[in-house]
Amino acid sequence: MNKNKVLKNRIILFIITVGMALTLGTFFVYSSLKAMEYTFSSVQIDKMFQKHIFTILLSSFLGFIAFVLSKFITKSKHFMNLLFIFFTMLLVLVLTQTPINGTKRWITLLGIQVQPSEFMKLFLPLYLSWYYYKIKGKKSNFTFGIIIPMFIIFLEVGLIFLEPDLSASILIFILSILTIYVNGVKNIHFYLTIALIIILGIFIITNTDFLQGYQKSRLEKFSNKEENYQLQQSLDAITNGGLFGSGTFIGEEKYTVPYSYSDFIIAVIGEEWGKIGIIMVITLYFLISRELILISHYIRNSAAQNFMVIFAFWIFFQSFINIGVSVGMLPTTGVTLPLMSYGNSSLLITLVSIGYIMGMIYYEIIEEQPTDEIENEKKVENTDEV
Repeated sequence: MNKNKVLKNRIILFIITVGMALTLGTFFVYSSLKAMEYTFSSVQIDKMFQKHIFTILLSSFLGFIAFVLSKFITKSKHFMNLLFIFFTMLLVLVLTQTPINGTKRWITLLGIQVQPSEFMKLFLPLYLSWYYYKIKGKKSNFTFGIIIPMFIIFLEVGLIFLEPDLSASILIFILSILTIYVNGVKNIHFYLTIALIIILGIFIITNTDFLQGYQKSRLEKFSNKEENYQLQQSLDAITNGGLFGSGTFIGEEKYTVPYSYSDFIIAVIGEEWGKIGIIMVITLYFLISRELILISHYIRNSAAQNFMVIFAFWIFFQSFINIGVSVGMLPTTGVTLPLMSYGNSSLLITLVSIGYIMGMIYYEIIEEQPTDEIENEKKVENTDEV
């Protein structure tokens, strides 16, 4: 099988798996919202599901715009800087909002409640990849390769930590550090920086009291799982589903799972589709990540290529965290399941990022493919048919 047939198959598989995740997620969100009838009124449930559908449509539209603009995004001199200023302002603005459940994480845009920290999970790696693409040969310089990117990272992560949102801060920090690594900075600079960060982190943890009360409570509940109500209800739902599940839109335990439509949606999947359903979901995320990494090897634009790798890592890593929390492997974090959970901000940035990635695949691979290479492949195909 020739190279372009392999690439075509990988792109098709990537699109199919993303579509399956989004479609299944819509059914699971609907089912989990209906199971919240003891918490929300039927009117509230209907409005929330309508908002979810509207977010999918809006995000798909914005994803299409990202597809069209992707050809110019990484080549633009000022567009990415303007976006960086815009998202930083959103993070500052969110700190001025009225606290919800003791935190300041949400603002309302176009009638939709959004969480700016969700945008930074994928925008910051994209911005850093664009930054390294622009400085090119200066990556080996400690100031350009490490100091400036670390200043940008600590600025954004610091604002998110102040909300406070520890889980998002840690996840964004990990993604950003990984972005620095995949962009090929000097190894000695990178490893020395990591060592310094680890030493500084240990010092802060052992000598300061930086954790919020609810964060300490989550860690205590994780160490004593029997007292963790959310986890116990989630495990009961998954256990009740058995191997093959109770059936779509069927189940009893999901009615008692808090936030089953967002943080604990895997409990709904486990009860309705069983452990086989959970394995299927994990497989979907593995395929999305795997195909994206393999497709990235065909991209010549380093900014797009590196962002695709980080996006693939984020998809699998965040899904692992969400599932790990739901089955008791990790402490409760409030991290959603990509493409499947109810969450306007997460869904929006995910679909826009996919639109950008599909645009780079089209403009950097398909449109730029040499005409003579296409003709040669057609000749090979005709020969094979004969």
